[in-house]
Amino acid sequence: MNQSIVFMFFFLIYTFLMLYSGRSGFYDTYDVRDFFVAGNSLGIFLSTATFVATWFSAASFLGLGSSLYIYGVSSIIYSILQWFIGAVFLFVLAYHIKDYDILTFSEFFYIRFNSRLLQFSVASLIIASYIFYITMQIKGFGLVMELLLNIPYNLAIFLVYLYILYTTFGGLYSVVKTDAINMFIIILASTFFGFYIIRANHGISNIISGAANINTPPVQGWDTPTPRGGLLDIFCMGLQPPVYLFTSLFGWGLGLAANPQYVIRMISAKDKSVARKMVLFSIALLSAIYAFIIIGSIGLRVLIPTAPKINNIDEIIPTLFSGIAPGYSVGIILIGIIAASVSTANSELLLIANSFTYDILKNLHHKNMDDEKMLSLNRMVIAIAGTLSLFLSFNPPIKVIEFGGNIWGGFASSTFIPLYAGVYMKKASRHSVEAAFFTGLISYLFFLTTIPYISNSAIHHIHPGVFAFAASFFAFIIVQRRSKNEKHRT
Repeated sequence: MNQSIVFMFFFLIYTFLMLYSGRSGFYDTYDVRDFFVAGNSLGIFLSTATFVATWFSAASFLGLGSSLYIYGVSSIIYSILQWFIGAVFLFVLAYHIKDYDILTFSEFFYIRFNSRLLQFSVASLIIASYIFYITMQIKGFGLVMELLLNIPYNLAIFLVYLYILYTTFGGLYSVVKTDAINMFIIILASTFFGFYIIRANHGISNIISGAANINTPPVQGWDTPTPRGGLLDIFCMGLQPPVYLFTSLFGWGLGLAANPQYVIRMISAKDKSVARKMVLFSIALLSAIYAFIIIGSIGLRVLIPTAPKINNIDEIIPTLFSGIAPGYSVGIILIGIIAASVSTANSELLLIANSFTYDILKNLHHKNMDDEKMLSLNRMVIAIAGTLSLFLSFNPPIKVIEFGGNIWGGFASSTFIPLYAGVYMKKASRHSVEAAFFTGLISYLFFLTTIPYISNSAIHHIHPGVFAFAASFFAFIIVQRRSKNEKHRT
């Protein structure tokens, strides 16, 4: 069968599944609580499905896969290890965050600290960060559609734009139901990818022995070859400095732990037990998924030691795999990347709309807004924010894995301490968490924009979140102590 026909067949099946599952979500949405947090009613299956599908984005397949192909196991330290450390914090948070009856992430800071300023500011951060993060997902979809249907990138991204809008218009119920489909597709694609590469190498042992002997440039035209044994070395024999890998905790790790989309998954769970089990079951599934991505990406390097010259390193995995696998195999992998892109983008687009209408617009100007008007405004904002992300995607980020880590660094530097102090420190004051948020955010923006211009090359390997998180922490401690001293004086 012609490969184009196979690809079109897979694409049409995926389109039908998204239309059906997204449409069914509309029938379950009656009010704002349903639209924002699915009526706080999600059971363990749907909670786990939406957590996994939201977590596994284009960065996980394209960015991580390409990084594993180039640098080997050192990429696990930079990304997967930090993600799972963040998940430990989420597991700890899951039980207590359910004590708060909130509809949005930003509302927590008003209910806990009575701070409209912090509610407004955190909502603004969510909007700005997620608009840029969605461009990563649109980019991933566009790159895949170029291969899948042989259409130009700029035309392909219009398709994901329509997918994202449609699956978001029904609120969290629509997002969750499409996430259930996307999770199964992601599991199937990653498993198929791993097994196909293992079989092509005639076993995992051959992948390990082959990876140990790779000493070629990863991409044609690159001046630096991979040192022999580098693919199996946690620092890639010096190509990945330890400080670069481990300080990514202050981007990917703590950023994930304070990420609004995961907190909302906890809030939407029907009880505390489901919220905690959701995190545990999701980590188990993600561990298996990443195991196949790791062995598949490194095994692909063993099969093709040097990739042909390409425009963007995020294209490595789909481009090389399509050159060695039959059409149906390529179709499964490409649909898996599409599922990863859509399932993350629609979640973030929904949070953008909820943050603007509920945390900013309603609280500043329309305090008595009814549910019907709120839902209409949400869908209008979804369309506007999605369109803005679409236009930004015409000039997408070059390396999605690093770009994503930089965005998450903003949450690590600003909202991590206010969130966890608010949950676990009864005496945490409003002024101290406001100081932590603004000091961390301003410091992060400063270091993110200035570090690239510092002449000392060693500083370039340090994630800017290290300095900003420290600034946020000390600001919290200083103001918290002053607040205690003032209480003692009175």
